[in-house]
Amino acid sequence: MKRFPFLAYLGPGLLYAGAAVGVSHLVQSTRAGAVYGYGLLAVVLFANLIKYPFFVVGTKYTIVTGKSLLDGYESLGKLPLWIFFGISVGTMCIIVATVTLVTSGLFSNLLGLTMEPWLLCSIILVFCFLLLAIGKFQALDGLMKWIVVLLTIATILAMVLSFYSGIPKLPTEGKSFSISDLGDVAFLIALMGWMPIPIEAAVWQSDWTLAKKTPDGKLPPMKYALLDFNIGYIGTTLLAVCFLALGSNMMYNTGMEFSAQAVEFASQLVNLYTTAIGTWSYPIILVAAFFTMFSTTLTCFDAYPRVVSNASRRLFANLKKVPSENLYWYWILIVGFGSILLLLFFRTNMKSLVDFATTISFLNAPVLALIHHLILFGKEIPKEERPKPWMNLLSWFGILFLFGFSIYYLNITFF
Repeated sequence: MKRFPFLAYLGPGLLYAGAAVGVSHLVQSTRAGAVYGYGLLAVVLFANLIKYPFFVVGTKYTIVTGKSLLDGYESLGKLPLWIFFGISVGTMCIIVATVTLVTSGLFSNLLGLTMEPWLLCSIILVFCFLLLAIGKFQALDGLMKWIVVLLTIATILAMVLSFYSGIPKLPTEGKSFSISDLGDVAFLIALMGWMPIPIEAAVWQSDWTLAKKTPDGKLPPMKYALLDFNIGYIGTTLLAVCFLALGSNMMYNTGMEFSAQAVEFASQLVNLYTTAIGTWSYPIILVAAFFTMFSTTLTCFDAYPRVVSNASRRLFANLKKVPSENLYWYWILIVGFGSILLLLFFRTNMKSLVDFATTISFLNAPVLALIHHLILFGKEIPKEERPKPWMNLLSWFGILFLFGFSIYYLNITFF
């Protein structure tokens, strides 16, 4: 550890990776490759690039100020805090329901269960509740490191071998993306919505960084905190490319399509790996994929109540009298029950729920991106600690793109 001191500070970045490598990667990136081949590869890289400033602020602000990113929201006035609270409360059940539904599909395959999706999702959420009650942050921190490493190795191996799989292709040319096609644009929005993860996750990153304080209250040095974040961010970007390549090599222009049902989709996803690697790998891949999605579910189920309870205490004076731990558990129950109710309506179509959730996140992204830019280049971060000018340009470009493309999508959808 003395030879590699940064290892002691690894954690928040891997938690971020555990949350990011979920629906956006296993579902959306793989679907992108299966439907469009390598046609959307540049989009995946582009989405990760333009959103980088809006995520790194979670680490940068916290290390510089020693405070949560929500303090940065509050420093801009009550309106940004209300926006964050409204977006988080409005989407938290949708997002938790989505990741839990995908997790349930993998769990059904793992144990050979034939159970109503909403009931299986309920069992998974109850287990998450118990795990958080017992293990809390330490359980998340320890679990994520092994899960991310295992799935990364398996995905890279499957992707490399998929180039030599010899999957027969149709004699016709496969589907290509068209910016004038409403269906293609809708999928593009859904793909970019959680690529790599909803922007509000920067607040989660901030709180996870605070949780890494030493017993004497010290935060990690900036260089190690940023290294931890960059390892997670770059790693998830590369994994998104691997999933897209896997979908393209194994399914594009073959006549096969992913099912809209969670159980069938999970089976197809695992079969992509086993066809490339070998049938012997089926149980290993299934376990790795399940725990990857389970880690995403667990992370989201913990993060949303944590940040929403924090925001609500800042907005509602009477809630300051409620112990923060109690408020956190109240929000956990709200998220859990709300997610289960939502699953009762979308229990037969995973694809619709995933696309709906990711599209909502994309449409929220421009507003949150602007707020994060104002924090990153605001008065609380000294000039010497602010990012380089190129990062400022990239941030403004990302904001303009997110606003512009959201308007374009709404225009062709409703007008």
